[in-house]
Amino acid sequence: MTWVAFHVGAAEPDTAAAADYAQAGARSCLTCHNRPAVRGLLQTTHASRADPRGPFTDHDCESCHGPSAEHRRDENLPVAVQFEGGADRFPHASVEVQNQVCLGCHQNGLRTHWSGSEHQFADLACVSCHDIHQENDVVLTKATQTSVCIGCHQEKRAQLQLRSHHPVNEGLMVCSDCHNAHGSVTEHLLIGNTVNDTCTGCHAEKRGPFLWEHEPVSDGCTNCHNPHGSVVDRLLTLRTPSLCQSCHQDANHPSTLYSGDDIPPIGAAQQLLGQACLNCHSQVHGSNHPSGSRLTR
Repeated sequence: MTWVAFHVGAAEPDTAAAADYAQAGARSCLTCHNRPAVRGLLQTTHASRADPRGPFTDHDCESCHGPSAEHRRDENLPVAVQFEGGADRFPHASVEVQNQVCLGCHQNGLRTHWSGSEHQFADLACVSCHDIHQENDVVLTKATQTSVCIGCHQEKRAQLQLRSHHPVNEGLMVCSDCHNAHGSVTEHLLIGNTVNDTCTGCHAEKRGPFLWEHEPVSDGCTNCHNPHGSVVDRLLTLRTPSLCQSCHQDANHPSTLYSGDDIPPIGAAQQLLGQACLNCHSQVHGSNHPSGSRLTR
């Protein structure tokens, strides 16, 4: 770890000032910044000196904020790198510079695909979601993570309130169970290589392969389901039989569009009762039965 590596283009620090700071460390900063919003950093892994990769084994606060001897001499002068959420009286560094500080250490693992990701293209700063000064970062805590995500993704907030939804509001799931906010090889930042890989990570019984495949299922779960929420049971995008008839218009059944007029005793359309088409085609995700070509068994 080098000082300048965390602030590209920064001037070389004053040698004497750097030596003084090396003795005082974070205590020099806490003389003025001794408040909970900053002091919480001391309870995090970033402040641990046991890990040689950590910022506090190098230049403490200045490992991230850059060489700031002038700021220590005069509090009216800004630090080298001012992050979003800091003192409003100082201009923030560009998002690119802010993120370079974080990526100086956090380049591997979940951050591998950050470059070129949707959030990077949206010019999102790491500190827009993360607060490393807090002992429990809100986006890394399951109880509060969703509130961070839906702060921007308002349409998902609304969908999660619908009658059929994944148990996110109940605290049994979080956004990162399906999405990698730092980038992915998959559309919509999914953690799996495909939509189906992501879904079958939990719904393994739908994985297949099946002797008799249902083409829309093989193509993608979202052909029939809205994963964030729906007014229809089982997260379906439409009620059955309307959902089924959006593809199956005249195969093996009369091509008449089923409607409420066909409900017995007026009509005799069993496809409108109970689970509609699934009354007979119960293995709609696929069948391994030798006689299951119609997905009825």
